[in-house]
Amino acid sequence: MHKPCLAQHAAFLVKQDNGDAEWLREAFYPIQSFLNFYRNHHRHERTGLFYWQDDVAIGVDNDPCVYGRPPKSSGSIYLNCMMFRELLAAAHLARQLNLGEIAGHYDREADELKAPIQQHCWDERDGFFYSVDINVWRQELTNLWGSNWGLHCGYPCDWPCLIQRIGVWSGFLGLWAGIATQEQAERVAREHYWDQRTFHSPFGVRTLSKLEKMYNVKAMGNPSSWLGPIWGISNYMTWRGFVRYGIEDAARDLAENTVRLFGRDFERFGALHEYYLPETGESVLNRGFQNWNYLVLNMIAWLDNTPCIEEF
Repeated sequence: MHKPCLAQHAAFLVKQDNGDAEWLREAFYPIQSFLNFYRNHHRHERTGLFYWQDDVAIGVDNDPCVYGRPPKSSGSIYLNCMMFRELLAAAHLARQLNLGEIAGHYDREADELKAPIQQHCWDERDGFFYSVDINVWRQELTNLWGSNWGLHCGYPCDWPCLIQRIGVWSGFLGLWAGIATQEQAERVAREHYWDQRTFHSPFGVRTLSKLEKMYNVKAMGNPSSWLGPIWGISNYMTWRGFVRYGIEDAARDLAENTVRLFGRDFERFGALHEYYLPETGESVLNRGFQNWNYLVLNMIAWLDNTPCIEEF
């Protein structure tokens, strides 16, 4: 399953080109088809959340909320935050193409997704966004004295999902996506970003809370490890969320830690790596890994109070 970022990439290019989307007119139909496929085949009816088909090619390889779980069972907060921004990007593209009715359609779909993310993925107890398990059995009560009697059909479970209280970095994406309220954003920063027992490290955000039993920073590939190591993309997206909500102390701390991490890597090896150890900043695998690591240039620009490029 391709991550829902196609419309966001296109919208970014359109914004860079002063709003000219005409080059995209014919290609806008495949983008809509992509979104239609998700809506028609990968949206959970009872919650309104989107789910992964399985754990292959989702981008966060061994996220414990998805990895090794049954197919179609993970209402991933990562996926749903990405989809929320994808729908907003599709609306923007439609407006630039003078397709106002279609733009309104995608705006409504984004609103219709934001509500269940708040309802099902935000945990008021912990002050964090979580993925949810939608693999919830629900036996309809059809015949009290029939063959279903042994299946607890006298009271089928009436909750549509179970929250997965697993401390994964993607809980910060509620800020990046603009779904969190200001109060929620401040709680996420205060109660989770700054907690050295869980996410905070001298070089950024651990991709899995250090308190989780699955926490593991050893080198691995296929799947690449998202069980604790520091990644440039998770640092960046978490930082962007803090910037969005004006949480400057956390944004500055994370930007400075990331710049120090990558600067040290360049000084020692003349290249960047795929991911790093949280406590020491030591590189783990894949020297020469560039990709999203160069998003750190936006952090540098922000720290220098100079213009920086922002994704859609």
